[in-house]
Amino acid sequence: MTDALRRHVIGTPGWWRGDPWLPVTFVALAAFLAVFVLYPLVLVAAAPSVEDWSRVVNTPRWRNATLNTLTMVVLSTTSSLILGFVYAFAVTKGQVAGRRLFEAVPLLLLVTPPFVGGLAFLLLLGRRGLVTSTLLGLDVSIYGWHGLWLAQTLSFFPVAFVILRSTLLGIDPTLEQAARDLGASRAQVLRTVTLPLATPGLLASALFIAIAVLSDFGNPMLIGGRFRVLATEVYTQLTGWANVGTSAALGLLLLVPAVVFFALQQSVQRRTRQRFATVGGRGVSLPEPPPSPPLRAALFATCTVVTLFVAATYLVIVLGAITQVWGVDASVTSDHIRGVVRHLPALANSLAFALLAAGVCTVLSLLAAYLVQRCGVPLRGALDLSTLLPAAIPGTLMGVAFVLAFNTPPLRLTGGGTIIVLAMAVSYLPVGYRIFAAALAQLQPSLDDTARNLGASRMRTLVDVILPLVRGAAVAAFVFCFIQAVGTLSAVIFLVSFDTPLASVTILNLAEQGQWGRAAALAAVLVSVTFLALAAVRGVVGQGFTSLVER
Repeated sequence: MTDALRRHVIGTPGWWRGDPWLPVTFVALAAFLAVFVLYPLVLVAAAPSVEDWSRVVNTPRWRNATLNTLTMVVLSTTSSLILGFVYAFAVTKGQVAGRRLFEAVPLLLLVTPPFVGGLAFLLLLGRRGLVTSTLLGLDVSIYGWHGLWLAQTLSFFPVAFVILRSTLLGIDPTLEQAARDLGASRAQVLRTVTLPLATPGLLASALFIAIAVLSDFGNPMLIGGRFRVLATEVYTQLTGWANVGTSAALGLLLLVPAVVFFALQQSVQRRTRQRFATVGGRGVSLPEPPPSPPLRAALFATCTVVTLFVAATYLVIVLGAITQVWGVDASVTSDHIRGVVRHLPALANSLAFALLAAGVCTVLSLLAAYLVQRCGVPLRGALDLSTLLPAAIPGTLMGVAFVLAFNTPPLRLTGGGTIIVLAMAVSYLPVGYRIFAAALAQLQPSLDDTARNLGASRMRTLVDVILPLVRGAAVAAFVFCFIQAVGTLSAVIFLVSFDTPLASVTILNLAEQGQWGRAAALAAVLVSVTFLALAAVRGVVGQGFTSLVER
């Protein structure tokens, strides 16, 4: 065993000395990850019998669902990536008018639950849609793969935009200007300079989106119709037929490509970090090469169409909340808004559980990043992998795993709020961990050494020295987890009970029952509360909406 491997397995010699809280923290974190990440996954992997696997493989319905899922991954990932790149290119290098407004549009979508967008698409483009029926007089249906493709594209292209915007801003404009000076056309500069340098961002975006499409549950439930995908089939088999083995087998089929995408994502991040780096950072001596007028007009038109569509989705949610019967009776009513009072317990649970989950996720993420990167604890590789593992687990499979693990003694947690909070926290733990890991990587280890030389323990160093310096990362991790948790659906839909309703699940149920007005009213309140929470965070910590989301 090499010295490096030995240090990863048994830790740095004397890592526990002088700080009794350090081994306690390490053991507590390792136990948490073992119980709430590894244990449920082991149970769900062992749940399907040979008959379950045979039934899944030999049933045409589930073979088609698998093929449909992979088809949507290819289609939605491709279209989201293209739209995200075009949009990011427009606001960073396209010199389009209204750039500040266009920049905010994808960020608004990031904090809006995807299923709210799916609901808005039905109100806009369904058989009784504002555009299709009211304005154009068409009798068409958005249900099926084409509607799902559109919904997922609009839901996930902001992920590509955020990553690619940072990537494109990091490209030294002197390289593109040099290519122009050497006689390259604008198209050649894009093909031979810009795109190769943006390769890491493109690959990372594609893998992030692919995992998100695999895990998407709300959009297929609302818009998929008879176009079945694995995420919805997992839910149907468990809740509709109580077939745990088949549900687990379908979830594990969903896990295979998710793990592949996750492994590729990790590999891309490691291998391309230096390979595509530009020397000297972003230059400021030369201006950006201006795009041609036709290209600028095309970019402006693309951004305008997307912005108008996003504005329409928000508008139609508000209109749906005040319309008597959508597509039938357009008279204004306040009944749906008043009816939200009936769902206040669900809304209160969503907010309370999301706040608690965000706090738990932030603390666990900070401790995991600090122990792995700074403290020389044993089994750092296993701790790192266990913390990142939920990023590769589709939400529906995580929900099934939690039901299997915590529906019987000795840890019977189903039916209460604790299991929902834990599911939310575990689901978004990888993102918080990455945020803190990146923040700690920017701090010199000499800060820790100085505090240690002055007699501070490692845990005291974390509280008094490290935490104030990573305050921005802590806020970003907390806000991200809260935003995602308050509208989460795929994992928690298996865990809600009569005593613990959630707003997201209630909205989905109302939409499935055809109660569009009540669903729209509750969705409007949920989105409004999310934005109010972001405004409150800005007022308390002084960080704006854009900086929190982009971090």
